[in-house]
Amino acid sequence: MPIKKLTDFKEMMKGGNILLSAAPEGDGTTDGIPEMSVHYVEMEPGGEVTPHVHNRTEVYVFLTGKAIVMTGDEIIEITTGDVALAPIGTPHAIKVIGSDPLRFYAFNSPPASTCPMEPASEEVLWKWKQH
Repeated sequence: MPIKKLTDFKEMMKGGNILLSAAPEGDGTTDGIPEMSVHYVEMEPGGEVTPHVHNRTEVYVFLTGKAIVMTGDEIIEITTGDVALAPIGTPHAIKVIGSDPLRFYAFNSPPASTCPMEPASEEVLWKWKQH
């Protein structure tokens, strides 16, 4: 298994996201882990991923920053060192708060490339907007 430095991946970042390991993506890249994908993400203050669902489990490990995170019915503030789990089909969302960027890893199984995001229901969107 190759060992890589985060600085190597940051050189390849597209916007605030970089694929670290995955089943073959659209461009054919793979690091030999076909069962999952791992993304390193950087989001600026005020950045948001609106509520969505997909047919994969997603685990977020937060490295820096603060955010409001929704998984299912729970909406809480997270910070450095926190972990959030969104099982298959569970609505989830992230909004960066504070003045520092949010940096995190998103682990997906099966790979993100095989399970596209779908918007959450209107009820979930309403709940997120009310928070």
